[in-house]
Amino acid sequence: MYQAEQVSILIITIVLGISFWLINKKLKSLNGDESPGRLTAAVIAYVQWIDSYTIDAMGKEYGRKYSAYIGSIFIYILVANLSGLVGLSAPTSNWSVTLVLSAITWLSIQYVSIRTNTFKGYLQGFLEPFTFFVIPNVFGQIAPLISLSLRLFGNIVAGSTIMSLLYTFLSWVSGFIPVIGKFNILGVFVAPILHLYFDLFSGFLQAFLFISLSMIFIGVETPQENTQ
Repeated sequence: MYQAEQVSILIITIVLGISFWLINKKLKSLNGDESPGRLTAAVIAYVQWIDSYTIDAMGKEYGRKYSAYIGSIFIYILVANLSGLVGLSAPTSNWSVTLVLSAITWLSIQYVSIRTNTFKGYLQGFLEPFTFFVIPNVFGQIAPLISLSLRLFGNIVAGSTIMSLLYTFLSWVSGFIPVIGKFNILGVFVAPILHLYFDLFSGFLQAFLFISLSMIFIGVETPQENTQ
């Protein structure tokens, strides 16, 4: 069945793919003695920030391994959240999209846990502190997958729904204005203010929360000495 988000995913993926390729080409051709431009400096600053943030949260070993994933997923989610501003249907307003993104983090959690505790220790963890705790422990392992996906999906859908209802209400109120009543004149002045929150601020906040929780969930499974 066709979904509007499929077109958005295709467009965003192509745009980001081309952008990453051009930026990578620019960085490779940069002379060591050459002063970087604003875009290049911004990219370098972003990479340094992501590296520092992931290492602080996950330790040096795993922070460096996952910094590329964390940095990439943050950009993708942020662009996906903001895509509604250009008339696209935000991919993150579809639960199947947020579920897949969360599944990548969830699989990383399981991988790090197995690597830290060995596969035998990983399985034994479901029986701690007592054997009959196996069911709560299984649900505890699945919880990050559900919470991450629903948190991102729910907030984006809520924002889109509120803005749709607002446009409908403002259009109805504008209808009482003589002469220009057929044009949603109130929406022109009121909606941009709320777009600043529901699209810009909330879009950034949800992307930041997603990567922060991903790092926390993965970091919890790393060896204690790794995070010091």
